[in-house]
Formats: sequence, structure tokens, C-alpha cells
Amino acid sequence: MFIGLFDWHVCLIATEDPMFMNNDFSEQPKNHTAGVLPSRRPADYQELKSNDPAWHAMTDFTSKFAITVAPDRQIDAALADMVRLSVRAMLVMRADSIIGLITSYDIEGSRPARFAERPQVTRREDITVGDIMTEWQDLPTLDWHTVQAARISDLIEIFEGMRVMYLLVVESDGRGAEVVRGLISRSRIERHLHETELLPRMTGDSIRTNQNEERR
Repeated sequence: MFIGLFDWHVCLIATEDPMFMNNDFSEQPKNHTAGVLPSRRPADYQELKSNDPAWHAMTDFTSKFAITVAPDRQIDAALADMVRLSVRAMLVMRADSIIGLITSYDIEGSRPARFAERPQVTRREDITVGDIMTEWQDLPTLDWHTVQAARISDLIEIFEGMRVMYLLVVESDGRGAEVVRGLISRSRIERHLHETELLPRMTGDSIRTNQNEERR
């Protein structure tokens, strides 16, 4: 079990807004202002069980294309892209650098309304992905080596403690750059496990509560 490994992080997170801190559970501080994507290799499909290795639940960007969006993309256009591509989150990229993450919950939640209250914004149509995304330095992350040693049940504990929907998996390359190895989705884990292992789903009310707590 990894309960002891993660407990002290959950205690710390309980007192702070999880989307406004450097949440690296593997004690690997982010020393860079952006991330990069790895080289790709053939994909292997994996079914999920709670006792499976945690990396089985990860969308591995060495074998699957990362879905990305530019920070100047209008938010409703980005949401339409998500619907078309059947995803709920996209990495935000400027040139070759990952600078943040945008989710459908961000766009459909309260963030656009709060941003629209600013004097320089007059219409929703003027709000871009970069305006409401979670910036790179604020994203909750796990080190790839930690993911390799963990189980999906450990991920469930982290998601419960963090009250977030996504975790980025990062590793450092030979030059010291922070590579985004993959993305772990809580909803994907729930879809696989809730019927056979009685994993509780995050309800709409819980998602809205999470959104209201973000970026206070």
C-alpha cells in the first residue's frame, strides 16, 4: 500500500487550494516554466482493475497522440473540439511547450463567468483558453517513477484527496527538461471500475463544488 507515501500530501492539500500549488506527489519540484512531449511508440490496450499498476490508467503520450490546443483558441471553439475528438481535456501548447491544461469542466463551469467580470472583457466570445486554463505551474503532477511503483487504488486515493479530475505524469529527459509522459483521468478510471468494483462516481454536484473551489 502507498497510503503512508501519500497521506502527508493529502493533509497539506486539505488546507490549500489544490489548483494553486505545485502538487507533485513524488517530491520532484517543477523547476521549469513549461513541459514538452515525448517520442511516440506503438500502443497497448489495457483493461483496468483497482489492483493493476497505476500506469495502466495513464494515457501514455509515447504511444498515443496528445490532444492539444493553442492558448488563443476561443473557449467554446475549444469545447467543440473536445466534443468532436471525444475528450474532456486538452494540453495547452505554445510552440513546442506545454503551458497548461484546459478541461470541459473549466469551460462549462464558473471560470468563464468570473473572467468575464473583468473590465477588459465584454463578451464570452472574447475569452480564450489561455484566460481560464490551469497554468503549468499549478497542475497536480506525479513523477513517472512513482507511477510505475503505484497501483490504480493509490490513484483513487489521490483523486479523492485532491478533488481534481486529472493528474499529469512527468519525467525529466537527459537535458533536464520536464517531459509530460502522460495524463491520468479520474473519469476514465471510474468508467472502468464503478460497475465491477463499486467505485463511487464523482457526481455533477461534486464537480461543481470542485470548480467553485478552483482559483479562489
